[in-house]
Amino acid sequence: MDYLSSMYIDNEMDLDDKRRFVEKVRSDHAFYSLTLELLAQEQQLRWQPMPVDRFEEKRWRPPVRSVLAHLFKPLGFAAAGFTVAVLMLAVLFQGPVAPLCTNRFVLFEPSANQVEVAGTFTGWQRIAMQRAGDSGYWQLELQIPTGEHRFAYILDGDRRMPDPTLAASEMDDFGGENSIINVEERI
Repeated sequence: MDYLSSMYIDNEMDLDDKRRFVEKVRSDHAFYSLTLELLAQEQQLRWQPMPVDRFEEKRWRPPVRSVLAHLFKPLGFAAAGFTVAVLMLAVLFQGPVAPLCTNRFVLFEPSANQVEVAGTFTGWQRIAMQRAGDSGYWQLELQIPTGEHRFAYILDGDRRMPDPTLAASEMDDFGGENSIINVEERI
């Protein structure tokens, strides 16, 4: 029964165990006396410095969380280092960035209420073009990386059409037609 008192003194009990302990102390006078003796010994030990040889006998064991943190901390550093190395390699081997060139898109479509352009240079996101007065022309200037690009005009939000002034075009995977433009750096 003295192990129950020891567990109580060392705070190694959960609430149910503590409740049972208190009930046991209240009902068993011998147990009550033993627990008081152990508490008196514990109090003396806490007031006196522990001898070195006794300290070596009773080894301190870290809590489980501390052990897990000690084990996983190096793994976290390794993962962070690996991530930094991958990002550095991606930046180093990305290759040269294509220079940007200004390209002007012009479309004559007097019956349209809205004209947008979308292509590989916009990630196929639509960009609205501006009406050039009452002339029927729509225009937009964009900074585009050098190289070959595909694009199409979108009229009134749903009708796609290639650029009628460009000869190069191709069918896309959705049954539409895209214009092909080759943007070169101008000196």
